Amino acid sequence: MSVYHLGFNFPYEGFVQTRLEQYFTSEGYTLISGSHADLVCEHAQTKDRWVIEAKGKTTSIGLDFRTGLGQLLQRMDQEEVNYAVAVPDISAFVKQVNQLPPWVRKALNLHIIYVNEEGNIKIIPPDME
Repeated sequence: MSVYHLGFNFPYEGFVQTRLEQYFTSEGYTLISGSHADLVCEHAQTKDRWVIEAKGKTTSIGLDFRTGLGQLLQRMDQEEVNYAVAVPDISAFVKQVNQLPPWVRKALNLHIIYVNEEGNIKIIPPDME
């Protein structure tokens, strides 16, 4: 289990990670361990696969968001996989996401996953602004 120095409350990474795991498990995905990504999962029937980097609020949100993107880019080794950055649904992260050009998200098959304070998940597909 990872160590989250800022804890498991919203809007920190421990909260985002926990909610992602709960969400994908409830949707029929199996979590796959042994990866360097924060979350890798696959659906038993559809074989739909996700590779996700989770980020939470810190004092350097811009730097941490860009670090997450870089980590994810290094793991993009299969075209058919759904890649995503998961962040808390707060204005500072929305601002970072909005700086990504839509064509880049589409070209990379990059989803954005927002986790709100209630723990609800909102997945923004690559072709949606």
